Amino acid sequence: MPHILIIDDDEDLFSLLKEYLKDDGFSCTHAFDSEDGMEKIDNGSFDAVILDVMLPGINGFEILRCIRANEKNAALPILMLTARGEEIDRVVGLEMGADDYLGKPFNPRELTARIKAILRRAIPIKIGASSASLQQVEDIKINPSSLCVLVQGAQKELSMSELRLLTHLVENPGQMVSRDFLYKSLFGHQAYPRERSLDMLMSRLRRKLGPRPDGGERIKAVRGEGYMYLLSGKGS
Repeated sequence: MPHILIIDDDEDLFSLLKEYLKDDGFSCTHAFDSEDGMEKIDNGSFDAVILDVMLPGINGFEILRCIRANEKNAALPILMLTARGEEIDRVVGLEMGADDYLGKPFNPRELTARIKAILRRAIPIKIGASSASLQQVEDIKINPSSLCVLVQGAQKELSMSELRLLTHLVENPGQMVSRDFLYKSLFGHQAYPRERSLDMLMSRLRRKLGPRPDGGERIKAVRGEGYMYLLSGKGS
């Protein structure tokens, strides 16, 4: 039974979500504020977190930052709840490592569907013949069984979404991977008009990977079409 931590100061909302999630086979724990939420994350074991942006004390963004800064929780799936129409909250959340977002008010059925989607995506991905095999492209090594990524021998802290995005690209080096495919694989839906989820995720991944040893870019954007992982000597 997947265990979900809901960090939100609205007790009525928690009770509603608990009933919906229970019907879908989830168990839920409630944290009323940021301090309670961080304590439960440090001392408990959760499959995913539903995190409200507006919390008393430390806001949801700071909690997200703390979660991602801890190696133990770097790949913990997180869905953020934002005020309706606050697009900047969504952009900031994705840049900081959230796996998905949902604006309030929302349909509880949509939330459960999104939680199921990020949990499916959180299952360690198979690369090659075995999920325990090591994938290497030039100076990047990916071990899917341990969720470890090394760049020039240095370990990089990637979220599950970042890891999945990188894997799709390095599995097809020198070839364009379409935006449609990436949206459906990473977010479980096609790209909505003016949606920037993939672009924010890509920006974060590029920043963490850094340039190639020769100073060239690793990932090329094919305008309006998709992205390509470049091999040395292929140019940009």
